[in-house]
Amino acid sequence: MSLTAPHTAYLRVAEGCDHACTFCAIPGFRGSFRSKPFDVVVAEAERLVANGVREINLIAEDTNQYGSDWGKADERRLADLLHVLAAMPEVKWIRLLYCYPSYFSEELIDAIAGIDKVCKYIDIPLQHLAPSVLRRMQRPGGKATLDLLHKLRERIPSLALRTTFITGFPGETVEEHTELMRHARSLGFERGGAFAYSQEEGTPAYDMDEQVDGDVAEARRDELIGFFQDNAQAWAEAQVGKTIDVLIDKMDGTDAIGRTYADAPDIDGSVRLPDCVLLPGMVVASRVVAADVMELVAQPLAFDDVSE
Repeated sequence: MSLTAPHTAYLRVAEGCDHACTFCAIPGFRGSFRSKPFDVVVAEAERLVANGVREINLIAEDTNQYGSDWGKADERRLADLLHVLAAMPEVKWIRLLYCYPSYFSEELIDAIAGIDKVCKYIDIPLQHLAPSVLRRMQRPGGKATLDLLHKLRERIPSLALRTTFITGFPGETVEEHTELMRHARSLGFERGGAFAYSQEEGTPAYDMDEQVDGDVAEARRDELIGFFQDNAQAWAEAQVGKTIDVLIDKMDGTDAIGRTYADAPDIDGSVRLPDCVLLPGMVVASRVVAADVMELVAQPLAFDDVSE
């Protein structure tokens, strides 16, 4: 049974994880990273498209690592998959979710930037941005991550970045949280979420000293959530007067409800097109006339501009 609308689907490209993040138990029950064979992924995509899917959301524990475990036995990687999926006429949007802050090859960045059907939207759960916390988490270093994010901004016009942070990780100080906030503001994430750290049995962080008080962790989480909400609202307000493609998801009375390229299913914002009867799965060029918090209000252009 599908968990999404008929026109959108999640396509898993790999299982497992090779990383040893100290807060995470996934490697213990899902095993090491294993890419799904290239031709199998393509065949699954073709079946989805044949059943009416128009938006493909690629997922894995580390989506952009896809194919790295094959070595020279098969040198196709995520960039190659994006080109193949984009060549399917019925596919309208391709979205990247759950990317690790590594494995962004030049070819992958070029593919995201250059393939029209690939949404200029990348979800990179970073967990933190203070180097000292990242070391305790056994995550990639702060400078390398910041350099990558700035490179993605420079190379991919109109990029919408989504991330997730953990607050109150063992030993997190006021100064480390302040550093996280400072870097987050400088990068200006358009989308994001935050979670207060909770101890996970069987992980190295479970037994770490200096567990942060729960109320402190939640207050820091709330500060980040407020930051993300402000950014999302600012992004929405900046779209007023622009023409933007909208993927229609459903009807709400006489209003069509859809999303922009910067909105993943169920987790981000939406677009309301008042008094418009449109079919789910259509992509409609629309002019944004208003922003209501995180919801855009738009009017479709002439139906010659509609892609079915």
